[in-house]
Amino acid sequence: MYRHWVPFDEQVLSVALGLKRRELEAYLYDDHHTLAELAVARGVDPERLADHLVAPWRPIADPAQVTMLRDRTMRLLTQGHLAQHVFFHIFHGLDASAEARTAFGVSPEQYLKLRRARATPLGIARKGEMSASAIRHMMIELFRIDYRRGIDSRQAWPAESERIMNRQLARLPCWTRSPPARWDPGNPYGKQMQQHGEHRRDWPRTPAERREDHRRVDGSRRSLPRSCWRRPPPSPPAANARSAGHPSTRSLSCRL
Repeated sequence: MYRHWVPFDEQVLSVALGLKRRELEAYLYDDHHTLAELAVARGVDPERLADHLVAPWRPIADPAQVTMLRDRTMRLLTQGHLAQHVFFHIFHGLDASAEARTAFGVSPEQYLKLRRARATPLGIARKGEMSASAIRHMMIELFRIDYRRGIDSRQAWPAESERIMNRQLARLPCWTRSPPARWDPGNPYGKQMQQHGEHRRDWPRTPAERREDHRRVDGSRRSLPRSCWRRPPPSPPAANARSAGHPSTRSLSCRL
């Protein structure tokens, strides 16, 4: 699940949960939110939602594969940080260092050292006397390889893989000019400790703690400086229903 391979179509998820344009990103921007929690708050059983999301695989994949895909779907529904990463932290996990000599004119070790020193990909390429077009060509090839592997291994739903790759392509010029996310003030992602502050393992648990968490995350979002990265929409407060594992809920809503 370190890759951006989603085993279902997020459009189907959004319809099931009544989410409009960019509301999925808004909700997951606070990675203490889980999609299972949101489902419960909207009268949808997360277990049945997972069945619904993987249903298109049943006619074309063997039972063991469907079981694995359903398990991954449940993890995306019950782990907020994982879901945020897979859907929206779109450059995290792509290893550009493997092609460092071809695209950047430096060794993989030099590339990683320079990135840890907060260098931008374009800055590294200039050091290696390479061009921005070389970076673009290499990254698009990485996107395509990852796209094909996910689909060919039947671990990613094709329409969703297309959507993820389009997000990557749209933000590629920004990534090229930016330091790693943790050191890039304008990048919305990779800043969980900054957003939430120090807290115990099970925080937020009470309504007051959830309100405080929402205040911190939205304050961090609003403080993002203008940059080439797109700022996420305001994140709604956490749903009142808390999902810990496999909650019991009322009947599945008519949306499914």
